[in-house]
This record gives sequence, structure tokens and C-alpha cells, in this order.
Amino acid sequence: MRRIALVCGLIISVAVLCQVATLRAQQASTEKAAAPAAMQEPKPSPEMDRMKFLVGTWDLEGEYLKTPLTGEGGKQTGWYKAQVGPGGFSIIADFEADSPIGKEIGHQLFAWDPNTGTYTTVTIGNFPGLLIGKAHWEGENLVTEVDFKMGDAAIHNRAVYSHTTNKNIQIEESYQMGDAPMQLMWKATATRK
Repeated sequence: MRRIALVCGLIISVAVLCQVATLRAQQASTEKAAAPAAMQEPKPSPEMDRMKFLVGTWDLEGEYLKTPLTGEGGKQTGWYKAQVGPGGFSIIADFEADSPIGKEIGHQLFAWDPNTGTYTTVTIGNFPGLLIGKAHWEGENLVTEVDFKMGDAAIHNRAVYSHTTNKNIQIEESYQMGDAPMQLMWKATATRK
């Protein structure tokens, strides 16, 4: 009798151990299934592909019009060189130009912001320093807009890149001071080298 009880206890112990092992195997299988898939490498958005028309080296011929902001106006010559940024998530450019308002030197960056549905633009130069703005498409035209202060004056700047081809881009820049109407201040043609 004692032997039967011992054998029954042993059988029950083995059955419990098998049940615990089965439960642990099921739990490990469930945990593996619930684990997130390996992180995929991010890819640039189609919106950044659309900005690649800027990539390259461009000669710039422009003219500042006579305005309160630009004085008597006059001709401008310079260059603009853009490349695709790291991973394709931005366009990064350098520029330099001689104009009636002096030598303009700087950097420009465009990057798509899916949260706002617009491009963020960053321009850093010797005039007027750091400008952070937005850009968007109006049909086939790229429009950049930025607000900044010059002294006590609040200025809204808007540039339109139009008639873009593989060889040329037309650019017109307007500004608004306070509540005054928008005023054209600069127009240029960029020609790919």
C-alpha cells in the first residue's frame, strides 16, 4: 500500500512538472509573439523627393527693387549649391551673393515636418541671422514664408519658386511690414551650372 501511495505521488509529481513545463513553454511563445517586430530603417518621405529639384549648383542673377527695405535696389549676382542631406531627410544648401545691400553669405535647410504638413526652413546668414520658417506647395510653385523682426518692425517674407525646369528656376520675394500690403522686393533667375 505504501508502495502504491509512493508510485501515485511520483506520477502526480511528474504530471505537475509536465503541466508547469507546458505552461512555461506557452508563456514564452506568447511573449515572443507579443514582442515588436524589428525596427525598420526610416525612409525619406515623398515630399522630400519633390524638393530634389533644388539639388545642384546654380548661378544666380537677380535684382533688388527700390523699396523702403532695400533702398535704391540694384543688381545681384551669386551662386547657390544644394545637396541631399543625411539619409535623404533634408536638402542642405550654401549660398553667396553680391548685392546692393552687401554681401550675402549663408546656409539653408529644408526638411519635411509630417506633424504640420509643411516643410520647415532654416536659413542662417549674415543678414538678418537665423530665420526659421515654413514652406509648402501651391500647385507647381514652392512657397517659403518666414516672419522676423528688424529693429521694432515685424516683417513677413514670402518667396515663390516658379517656372522650375531642370535648367532654370524663377524666384520672386515679397515682404510685408506690419499691416502694409505685400510688396515685391527681389526677383531672380537661377540657372543650373
